Amino acid sequence: MKRLTIEQQIDLFRPAVRNGLARRFHWWLIGLSVVLLIVAAVTWHPVPLMIALFLGVVGVAERQAGPNLDRAVRAFDEGEPSSGFASITIVGGDTTDHYHAILRQEGRPDSAFEFIPQGWEPVEGFFPARIWRADDGGIPVLAIVDGGVLIPRRR
Repeated sequence: MKRLTIEQQIDLFRPAVRNGLARRFHWWLIGLSVVLLIVAAVTWHPVPLMIALFLGVVGVAERQAGPNLDRAVRAFDEGEPSSGFASITIVGGDTTDHYHAILRQEGRPDSAFEFIPQGWEPVEGFFPARIWRADDGGIPVLAIVDGGVLIPRRR
């Protein structure tokens, strides 16, 4: 896998943030699921029902991922990072690895979250990090370690 720069990793998300898709995509999935449920009820056919259930589950499960991408890109462009540390762990799954980070900053509680690397291959360890927080100074919305971007999948 070719390793992307930090800017290139952030740029992967810019089109979805710019056109608003990142914030609204889960609603499109849920809406399409409702339409397919109606089609399944009218036609009494199981295929639209199966697709509706799948899209509904994905829409509900990923309802925070898109808004998190939006907050992360905006924080990168407009906010100021603070220094801290990131501890990355990798848990092997049945079909894919799961990446977890714990962010530590002096005077703040630790923040743990799952992330999906885009354009880089994380390794386990403890790394210096630049951390951007939500507008209210609360939860981290973005962290950058040497060579990689960490965006929480969920709040």
